[in-house]
Amino acid sequence: MRPALPTLLALSLLGACAKYAPDDLTSQVMFTAAGSYDASADTRPRLGKGMRRVTWKTRPPLAAQSVNVDYNSDARPIAWTMTIERPKFSAGALAGRGAQQLTTPAGPALLITSGTLKNVLVLKQASGLQLMTRGYAAQQRPELLASFHSY
Repeated sequence: MRPALPTLLALSLLGACAKYAPDDLTSQVMFTAAGSYDASADTRPRLGKGMRRVTWKTRPPLAAQSVNVDYNSDARPIAWTMTIERPKFSAGALAGRGAQQLTTPAGPALLITSGTLKNVLVLKQASGLQLMTRGYAAQQRPELLASFHSY
């Protein structure tokens, strides 16, 4: 009976961890932006001026060809941008109902107006999507800041 105890404990811990794994697209994006998958990134260079980049090409944490997250190392939860190359999901699927369609200086976009990704701008690009927080726009892309005030 004793040898089964470690096995049962390990299985129960695996079951508990599985409950916290992101199971929807919004959660996967948030976990990626927050740094939960940084250890599996292909590269993690410093960009200077407090900015860093995390890049996944071999095993991206989202259903896409590659994913980059640029962020302010002092304010990662509120100042990040994510570039998703060739995603297997649409901007609309990510933004959800109620997203506001915009035309920005960088092109067409959706502003997420509710949920976990509220106030994240989803820019549509030829090769994919770029997601951006208001904090990142304020620091790095001020020409896009007005897009966050449109609703």
